[in-house]
Parts: sequence; C-alpha cells; structure tokens
Amino acid sequence: MTLIVSACMSDKVNIGRFDLESSELAIRSSMHRIGGKMLEKILDLDDGCDEVRSIDGDDGRSYQFVEVREKKLVSVLGPIKIRRAYYYDPLSKEGCCPKDAALDVVGTSFTPGIRRIMGRVGAYRPFGLGHEDIREISGIEVGAKEIERCSNRLGESVKEFFQKDSSLIDADNVIPFSKSSVFYVSMDGTGVPVVKAETRNRKGKGADGAAKTREVKLGCVFTQTTVDDKGRPVRDEHSTSYVGAIETAEEFSKRIYAEAFRRGVEKAENVCIVGDGARWIWNIAEEHFYGATQIIDLFCRTPAAIDYREF
Repeated sequence: MTLIVSACMSDKVNIGRFDLESSELAIRSSMHRIGGKMLEKILDLDDGCDEVRSIDGDDGRSYQFVEVREKKLVSVLGPIKIRRAYYYDPLSKEGCCPKDAALDVVGTSFTPGIRRIMGRVGAYRPFGLGHEDIREISGIEVGAKEIERCSNRLGESVKEFFQKDSSLIDADNVIPFSKSSVFYVSMDGTGVPVVKAETRNRKGKGADGAAKTREVKLGCVFTQTTVDDKGRPVRDEHSTSYVGAIETAEEFSKRIYAEAFRRGVEKAENVCIVGDGARWIWNIAEEHFYGATQIIDLFCRTPAAIDYREF
C-alpha cells in the first residue's frame, strides 16, 4: 500500500506501466482492513461488558453474568471480532449473549450486511458459483454451503412474514385504491434450479427422466387507472405487490387470494385475471375470482404464429 501511494506521488511514475487493476484491488483490501478495525472499535466501545450482573430473559428466567466472550464475524468489510457478555441460567443450563441479539447475529457468524449480499446472490445464481461472484465483486470470502444455509434461513424468514401477513385476511387491512381503477391479478409458473435433494423421486423432461428444477408459482396484484395516448392501460405506479412459492396449485390459490383480499379485491368493481394457458391458473380464477374478466397472455414472435382456431 505504501509503495503504491509513493509511486503515485512520484514525478517519475510511468503511467504506461502502472497496473491499475492490481492497485484498485490492493487499495480496496487495505480499506477493508481499516474499515474492519474501525467497526470492531465501534462495536467494542462497551468493552464487551455492560456491567449488568444478571438479566431477565424473555422466557422469564434469570441469567447470571459469567464472562466476556469473543466472537468472530464475517462482515462486508471482511473478518472482524467482537466482545460480548455471556450470561448463564444454571436451572435451564442455557446461556445467551444479549449483544448478539442487538446486533442480529444470534446463531450466525455473518453480519446482516453480508447476509443480505449472500441472500441476493443465492437468489440469482447457483450456490456453487455465487461465492465466486461475492469474492470477485466485494473481495469477501464465503463458502458455497454458507450461501446455501443463509439463503435457506432468509427463505424461512420470508415465508414466516407472508404467513403472518396472510393471517390478517380477516382484519380490515386493505390498501386503498380508487373505485375507478381496474384491479388486476396475474399468475404464472416457471422452473427454478434446485439442489438434487429437492428433486428426488420427481420426473423431469430431460432424456434421463430426472428432474433438475422445481416449479415456483408466482403472482402479482396491481391496479390501473389511466391509459396512454394510444389508449393502452398504464399500470398505477407503486401499485404492484408480489407473492410466490414452490407449492401445489391448491396451496398457491389460498396465497394469491389472501393477497388480493388484502389489497381490496372484494371492494373492486372491475377485476381482471391475467395468465397463460395453464389449467391451474384458470381453476383458481374460477374458484376465487368468479365473474372476473379473464385475459389470456399469449407469447408469439408474429401474429401469424397464433392459430386462432384453437380458441
């Protein structure tokens, strides 16, 4: 780092021979180390001990202070260490570190920032390749299995969030919209790559008959109030909400209806269902959105590709 800075400040530096990429990465690595040390100092301002000799847990138990323990974490700035007070309940023989809960690192060695990155990469890339992307883009080393575990935990959290949100279906938790708006519900399904354990005993379309993907069912709810200068509908800005899951059509029907109900479909005067030709979509439309205008979404390169005799 010192050599790079000295070379840059020298009048004799040969820009033509200067390796910019190596310098960028070296400086980034140095800044990560500096930032990591700064973060450690900030997190350890309490010296790892809040001087409280006992605490009451959420379970009603009393936990006694034992010692200050060190914990290693991986952050967006690289590896860091924190010190935190450890408390123990001799009756239940269970311990806890309140600081872990405050920093959202209970049961994990990854900070919220790096978990967000791992979750995003895990959603878009195979786990086996995602760790390479994170190393290349951020310079942080995480394993493929760690990305998988993090993605699974985040998936469970999202599932719990939507289950909790769907439980409000009986409450008057409706996002208001203009009665002049058209209420749309759109559904589709697509295959997503999964680990082998998720496709065990499932038939696939490949030559070997083995499945390599699972179908995830997706749905969105939105409204439309205006049209453009050609008279085509324009989706209302910020009106779209989404749901999705790898589940049966019967289970998904409850999920999409719960979201539509939350958005106020029961009060809408004009409802449209948009989907392709999949039978499960129109079964849901008939069961939960009877009387709605049904719009089939056709994909083709040219109008001549449509055989209208099929309809």
